[in-house]
Amino acid sequence: MTNMTVDSSPNTRLTTPASLHPNQSSVAVELGLDVAELGSAEVVVDAIESTLGKTADEERARWFVISVLRHLRKAKWATPIGSDLDDVAQKNLAKDCLAVEGFSSSLRTVTKDARSKFRIVGFASSKKIERGVLATGTKAYKIAANLLREMELVEEQAKRASNKTPPKKKAQDRPPELKEEVEKTVVGRRAKRRGYLDDEIMSVENSAEATSEEKQAVSMSKEEFADLDAALSKNDTEIIQQNWGDQQNEDRWSRILGLLAGVGFFVFVALLFLQ
Repeated sequence: MTNMTVDSSPNTRLTTPASLHPNQSSVAVELGLDVAELGSAEVVVDAIESTLGKTADEERARWFVISVLRHLRKAKWATPIGSDLDDVAQKNLAKDCLAVEGFSSSLRTVTKDARSKFRIVGFASSKKIERGVLATGTKAYKIAANLLREMELVEEQAKRASNKTPPKKKAQDRPPELKEEVEKTVVGRRAKRRGYLDDEIMSVENSAEATSEEKQAVSMSKEEFADLDAALSKNDTEIIQQNWGDQQNEDRWSRILGLLAGVGFFVFVALLFLQ
């Protein structure tokens, strides 16, 4: 005779097989199945799959992926609703995993035992079917875990926990004297950074100019250097001659002006005595 137990799920109070998990019982009841008449957990699970038809794989994947999410978050929820994901989001996760090559076949192998289907399972390094624990080294687990991490669902619980922590003290909440000191420090650091950057820019520009001049000088041939030296010598001679001519003209005008001044002074004195 099959051992029977009373299902404590809030959805039902029916007599169910002892090996049937509350999650599996809830799924059966939602599908309109009479778990008491079915007689055993294996039969109930088979009836669930038959009733679901083509969507059985998707429903089985949904329970598995939510179980992986529960394990990664180190959570303790007993039903998928504890994940804070609605039914649509859960089904989309299942479809995404089933779309990955190798997931479907691995999932069928992992959940071959009826006790691992349509329920929240645990995970460890090795499986213990009788305790509802599957292995973490399977392909199905790795694919589901990678997908959940890529969608940033694993850290969701940590984010919610961080939101509950008291916020850091804002700058406006600080005492006025402390706020003023902090502002001075920040301004000083910015000024130092600006000064450092200005010095660096000037240094780089000067270095670039000097390097350019050196390269230009080195790149000149001997003939070009000789032509340049000759041109400079010619310019120097012309400048010297021009300066010498200008100097002679200045001396000549000085003598003329001096002579005129002397004649004017003599005429002035003569006019004084004649009066």
